[in-house]
Amino acid sequence: MTVPTILVDGHVLDCHPQGTCAYIAGLYGEVAQRGIARVLVAAVHEDSVARWFPNTSGVDWVRLQSRNKFTRLALDFDRLAARWRPDYMHFQYITPLRKRSRWIVTIHDLLFIDLPEYFPWRYRVKNRLLFARSARRADLLLTVSDYSRRAIATQFAMPLERIHVTTNGIDGFAKTAVEAMPGLTPGRFFLYVSRYEPRKNQHGLLRAFREMADQLPDGFDLVLVGSPAINYPAFDAELAQAAGRIRQEADLSRGALAWLYRNAAASIYPSFAEGFGIPPLEAVAAGGVSYCAHNTAMRDLAPYVHGTFDAADINDIKRVMRRAVAGTDAAKSPSLRARLEQSFSWQRSGEQFARALETVEQ
Repeated sequence: MTVPTILVDGHVLDCHPQGTCAYIAGLYGEVAQRGIARVLVAAVHEDSVARWFPNTSGVDWVRLQSRNKFTRLALDFDRLAARWRPDYMHFQYITPLRKRSRWIVTIHDLLFIDLPEYFPWRYRVKNRLLFARSARRADLLLTVSDYSRRAIATQFAMPLERIHVTTNGIDGFAKTAVEAMPGLTPGRFFLYVSRYEPRKNQHGLLRAFREMADQLPDGFDLVLVGSPAINYPAFDAELAQAAGRIRQEADLSRGALAWLYRNAAASIYPSFAEGFGIPPLEAVAAGGVSYCAHNTAMRDLAPYVHGTFDAADINDIKRVMRRAVAGTDAAKSPSLRARLEQSFSWQRSGEQFARALETVEQ
């Protein structure tokens, strides 16, 4: 049987680390290792691919000429398709103008449709059209959760059987060697990991932390790992009031992030809406304590974290903070970690991908 060649749009690997980077790296690392396909990853910088696919055979870099999204989608991928003649091209959310091969498309979520109040109207109008176009032109349509699968089927009037789930894997954090972060005491900080934007409710977390400050031990910090995604005045206002006990980090190594997850009193994820929710599970995989909001796709994470809460209720966020400081739920960690590793692995995602690909190959 001839192994197909898949050309993957990896432009996001050139940017700040985010969930889509982990998805591409985890899924296609497994695809290459299992020999499901020959993988070509398109990015501007070869180092970007090397960083996300260290020592991975079967994954090769091909050069993108431009970081401009219009040039990339109108010209670059047309040129690469003509040169490499891949059997498939894989895109996240938005596809090029011209179609030269079969397309795989992953739409991670449609939160901007389900919860429009958190997104600018131009973003909503533009992406509804572009995502729907991509979904309908895809030969293989993927998403990362049952929540998002149902949303895509409903919003784009598509049959569920056309949409395949390839779950995110978290197993890499169970094996990562930690790199200690200077200036932090294990058990004396809360942790939040993700880019900053209003729907992720970092301002609510900051407010809860600020209001609890006099109940926390001296030297107890809140560590925020991420970077701004859009204008976020509520976050800026809360950050100014909580100055002095907030530590902000960005672009950390995997080992440093694993250390933070493992040594935080708890990772707390107060988002109002997620299409999946990788950081709450990464924290558990790394051996830490993790709490997340109970809404959207995160409802499905309840069996794998130490507890959930109402993101809109500041007192409920403070409740789980107190539980974390008291160490109430730490004993659950080993059983949660074992359950998590069975359900969210890149091996499982690779198997899901292989089965989905067979529906196109038949």
